[in-house]
Amino acid sequence: MGLLALRRASLVLGPLLLAASTFFWVDGRYGVTGGVIVALSSATWVYGLVGAWEHLHTRLPAAATAGLVLTLLGTLGGIAFGLQGFFEGVYGITAGESLSAVNQHPVAAWLALWGPGPLFPLSLVLLGGALLWTRLVPRPLAVALLIAGAAFPLSRIGRVDLVAHAVDALLLGTSAWLAACLPSRLPVLTACPQEGSGKPHP
Repeated sequence: MGLLALRRASLVLGPLLLAASTFFWVDGRYGVTGGVIVALSSATWVYGLVGAWEHLHTRLPAAATAGLVLTLLGTLGGIAFGLQGFFEGVYGITAGESLSAVNQHPVAAWLALWGPGPLFPLSLVLLGGALLWTRLVPRPLAVALLIAGAAFPLSRIGRVDLVAHAVDALLLGTSAWLAACLPSRLPVLTACPQEGSGKPHP
């Protein structure tokens, strides 16, 4: 399987796993099975999203760099929240008990959960905006990605099953559409010149 095929598969499988995890919620929490699936979703999805940012680097280098950082940190948050749900289920910890325990370690909790968590949907919003600006994909796709990124945290804060399923479906459809629209090649980068020579490397 080629590099492009792997990226496209990542952009489909990642949100598909996220959508599947919602069906395993236990009283609005991820639970053992759902938590593992969420962690796998984040680890899978990031590869395709990084590939999308690479296509934008030559046109919007600053935004692409920021987007890559947000995506990677947001992935850390997604994995952390998934594992939190897993351990809550394994040890039979309620939501209140879990929150109380986490609040005893505010700095670590912020670095692992509260800080990185919102960065993933923010990275999707930024990606949608960058794609809209550069017109590398159809405008409806870029707008849909913007909306999906903004809606994702709202669906998790409220923990309403129907809302979460709807947002999951939007994320899956948008990311799969993005996979289909990925260019077949990355922009060609110029060779770095040798120091002091002004000539490219052989």
